[in-house]
Amino acid sequence: MIGACLALVLAAAPPSPPVTVVAEEVQYLYKEGKVVFTGKPLVTLTREDATLTCRRLVAENDAAGKIRRAVCTGDVKLTRGPRTVTCETAIYEEKTARVTCTGNPILQDGESVMKGDVLAYDLAEDRATLTSAKGTIVPQPGQELPGPRRKEPGK
Repeated sequence: MIGACLALVLAAAPPSPPVTVVAEEVQYLYKEGKVVFTGKPLVTLTREDATLTCRRLVAENDAAGKIRRAVCTGDVKLTRGPRTVTCETAIYEEKTARVTCTGNPILQDGESVMKGDVLAYDLAEDRATLTSAKGTIVPQPGQELPGPRRKEPGK
């Protein structure tokens, strides 16, 4: 009975969104299980409304031929809505729906600009986490930044 319930839960899990790649050239490295995409000028990887561009993308595929991991290098840029991330290297992980950017990552959201060491962008949750972050946050119209916490009298 437990096995049947587990099978129903697994069958009901929504499939991950498709990932598409557009490149000038593609090279299949069958023995290594990798596919190398090169762009002239750029390679584009798209997952829903997120676009990752770079000069070279090395993808590792699963047994079904779907991209499970991709490493982007050269003029790397991740765009989603009004947010843009630039860096030297980005690693896309299909299982976690995450893009990890290293090599001087810069996150720009409107007029706000933050720099740091490592940026992890969770595509499923639409959440970016930047370590050792420094920069300027400019509130959007109608948005206020939280102020300093004040102690309530008597506490």
